[in-house]
Amino acid sequence: MRWFILHDRATVFVSDGTWYLLVMTKCRNLRDDNMCGQYETRPQICRDYTTENCEYEDNFVHDQFFEVPEQVEEYALAKLGPRPGAGFRTPAGKRS
Repeated sequence: MRWFILHDRATVFVSDGTWYLLVMTKCRNLRDDNMCGQYETRPQICRDYTTENCEYEDNFVHDQFFEVPEQVEEYALAKLGPRPGAGFRTPAGKRS
């Protein structure tokens, strides 16, 4: 998840227990009339995609919403606790 939100204009959110990736960029093949400029040769992922469950309002309410990697780390720490062996100090034998 942290990798996803390191990219420009991408966020991750949770709604009703389901995790989603939200990419807030325009497809480079979208024409000015909002139609696909590559419709006949579009990739399979585009053929499979549906806007059936898309939300078009600006007043979204999600269970969790992550915009920066630090939020994911904070959430994981709160939900899962510290990783075994993780700490502020460098592990023995790993010092340079």
